[in-house]
Order: sequence, then C-alpha cells, then structure tokens
Amino acid sequence: MPHRSRSLVLCAALLFAQDEPNLLSPPNGASFASGPVRVIARAEGKPEITVDGKPIALESPVDGVATANLKLEPGAHVVGFGKESAKVFVGEGAPTEFKPFRFHPAMASCTSCHAVKNGVWAFQRPSLVTTCGQCHAKEKFPAKHTHEMGILADCQICHDPHGSTAAGHLRKQKDVACKQCHN
Repeated sequence: MPHRSRSLVLCAALLFAQDEPNLLSPPNGASFASGPVRVIARAEGKPEITVDGKPIALESPVDGVATANLKLEPGAHVVGFGKESAKVFVGEGAPTEFKPFRFHPAMASCTSCHAVKNGVWAFQRPSLVTTCGQCHAKEKFPAKHTHEMGILADCQICHDPHGSTAAGHLRKQKDVACKQCHN
C-alpha cells in the first residue's frame, strides 16, 4: 500500500474512533412520519434504553447489541442510552429542528450486513468494502468520491450505515468529512 494510502486509512480510523457513539440509531434531531422507530445501540452488561425517561423492553440479537422497535405516540420524545440521548419527533408537522430520517439500507434487516461469528456480532463479509459493495456499485463510486472504494477500509468513517438525516448518510458535511484526511 502506498504511503499516502496508509496515511489516509490511519487518519480516518483515528478520527472515527474518537467520536464513535454507542447509540447508533436514531440520530439526534430525527423525525419519523410514522413508527416504528428502530433503536440500535452497542451495549455491554445489562443495557437500558429509555424513552422519555422510562425503560423499554429490548431485543438483543447477540451480546453487545441492544435493539428495539418503538411505537411512539405523535410528538417529541427523548431516546436515552447511558449518557447518550437523541431527541426525535414522530408524526406530521415536525418542528424545523427535526429532519426526516432516511433508513439505510432502506428495507434491510440487521442480518443483511451482520452475522454472529464465533459468538460475536460481526460483518458477514471480510471487510466493509465488500459488505457495502453488495449494494453499492464499485463502478459508480468515483462519481461522488475522489478516491477508490477500497482506499478507506471502513465506509462508516464518513457514512452512517444505520441511517441518518443527512444526504448520502454523511456523518459530517462533505467538505468537513473530506478535510478529515485531505488538507
């Protein structure tokens, strides 16, 4: 691997690891026209997810993961997980501080990308490039990116794989995301 490529991978991996949340979805400020609201969290021990301060029943497909499908009444709610929280809105006429949530992948389940391997929740494929490449065509990639698909070992350095309120599921604005590694 050329020196520049190795630097980009290291740069992006360090930046991503610094602000990686445990509450993976929903993001703060998301609005949902209707339910259910899917909660996904990276968990250890006995996790507790709350809605408006009240604990909810969890599903745990495997140790280390907590999920729930919430059927919430219309209005604003706070989804909490440990020290993290996300304010969400359900129903029509969301206030301007809330943005429509876009699922990613649109109709997939957890097992579209993940599987239990040796008792641990992992990706089905050996890398995220091959996992994401199941749906995202390698040939179309250069139209929106300045590098090849495999230059970063982890697509989620820039994109949120569990859905978001941003175009392209970007974790940060495009100019900010690219400048993490490109001065």
